[in-house]
Amino acid sequence: MKKRTLLSRRPVRPAILAAALTAAFLTFVPAAATESPFGNGLFAYVVASNRGPLPPCATNCTAANFVWDFVHVINANRLTNVVGFTDRTTWPNSFVVTSVDSTTFVNGASQGTFTITPPPNASPLSWSGHWPSTVDCEGQPGAFHTPCDVVLNPAVLPGENVAAVYTGFVHSVGELNGTYVFKYTIHGTLNGMPVNLSASSAPIQMTG
Repeated sequence: MKKRTLLSRRPVRPAILAAALTAAFLTFVPAAATESPFGNGLFAYVVASNRGPLPPCATNCTAANFVWDFVHVINANRLTNVVGFTDRTTWPNSFVVTSVDSTTFVNGASQGTFTITPPPNASPLSWSGHWPSTVDCEGQPGAFHTPCDVVLNPAVLPGENVAAVYTGFVHSVGELNGTYVFKYTIHGTLNGMPVNLSASSAPIQMTG
């Protein structure tokens, strides 16, 4: 591979740098269904651990019967400098995740929606470890917790591409067969303002 010749040492303007960062993020997004606009500097997409098809199982289910969806959030907003102590949830331009709605479609028909929430109010509790939660040692002003046990919401910092949550599905005997699509709506805030992102998994076949 040939090296590129350095033509200029002029500093890159922030606007140009932000555009380049955005282009780089989009270049490396895996092939998956995406639906979110990029106007707020945030983008969501889904990567599945299993492309299918998924055969059904009753007992002794294996990895062949499972699919895990990793719901990624890209934050291409500008990273700014700050003074004082912060955490991931309070950094400027950080996207703080509050909940995710998951809707299952089979052959295009909705099968219902359920909402999952991150720690500190995790639901379901068995998925509490599926989020990149923020942990802090600081409690009341001037007070610190040992060990660090102040759990805050997950947050995606400017410049990050993070799997905000991963969810799982097992194809059990007796469930509908056909083409499944999982749609996710990620609720959160950006600088205190509500933001909703959406992304869908690629279609996956559930066989009989």
